[in-house]
Amino acid sequence: MSSKAGLVIGEEELDPRFKYVLADIPGAEDLKRCFACGGCTGICPVSRENPDYDPRKIIHMVILGLKGRLLSSEMIWQCTRCDTCQFVCPQGVRVSSIINALRQMALESEYVDIATLQEWGRVARVKPGQCAGCLTCVRVCPFDAAYVGKEKRAPVKVDPLKCRGCGLCTVECPRGAIVI
Repeated sequence: MSSKAGLVIGEEELDPRFKYVLADIPGAEDLKRCFACGGCTGICPVSRENPDYDPRKIIHMVILGLKGRLLSSEMIWQCTRCDTCQFVCPQGVRVSSIINALRQMALESEYVDIATLQEWGRVARVKPGQCAGCLTCVRVCPFDAAYVGKEKRAPVKVDPLKCRGCGLCTVECPRGAIVI
């Protein structure tokens, strides 16, 4: 059962174990302390720019057990992991750590793949055959997302869990081999 707006939740969509499985992942155990006060959404710079992004909504979806809906959604990839939310949270919850665990789960469970993330513009991509292996991107990436791979056609790889899609590597790459 679903509606055009996606507001109706069918019983088949609910996974009551989801919140427990997520809370067992290192970094996501903070989920147990969250009481959904909304402070994270109120301070979130992404939420201010994009009203469709709401950290509290993500927490609600986890608690409800909307695993499939959440893990296949672009929403969890919009967080910049700035940790501004942690400073206002009365419980000290790091929403970014919970979101990182959700991202990991989404990739491992194949709800999304690298191609989808690249299509959404959420992760940098190294163009095969264009990377000279100068490692400029590795040096300038403030998030340690770029690393040396083993393939000759693309000596540098990008870790989708670390990449924030900031574009710094694309600007600094002397060969234009990286795109967001």
